[in-house]
Amino acid sequence: MAHQELFRLNSGCYRLTCGDILTSVLSAVEEDTTKLHIAAGWESLLRVALWTPKRPLLHDVLGLLKKTGISEQELLPFQKADIADLFPWLYYGKRFETLRKLVNRAKSRAEAAVDRKLLLVYCHLVSEDTGRIVASSL
Repeated sequence: MAHQELFRLNSGCYRLTCGDILTSVLSAVEEDTTKLHIAAGWESLLRVALWTPKRPLLHDVLGLLKKTGISEQELLPFQKADIADLFPWLYYGKRFETLRKLVNRAKSRAEAAVDRKLLLVYCHLVSEDTGRIVASSL
């Protein structure tokens, strides 16, 4: 709904996914489409960025954040945190460049997984608090 509010596409262009986001991405690719927009919350976006059907492990998420340029020192307080605790730290800390890098990582992983040359994949991170897109690969 966050994407539709911003881009105003016809309702028929959207598919809500309730299950595994990776399966949904792969099934959408089977259709005759040229663009795929993935609008997801924090955990689902991490699943795409790490390409894992299960809830991402904290270790993997911290490793992903290190790849975006966040130092190990900055991540020390989160060594025993829940992965859900990282989004508010990034969002309210105005680390939008890091969020953008994570979204681009998700885009790259989705493109590699679908491996279809004429399909453009875009990813959008939606804040569950506001229901709005807070980072995008566009």
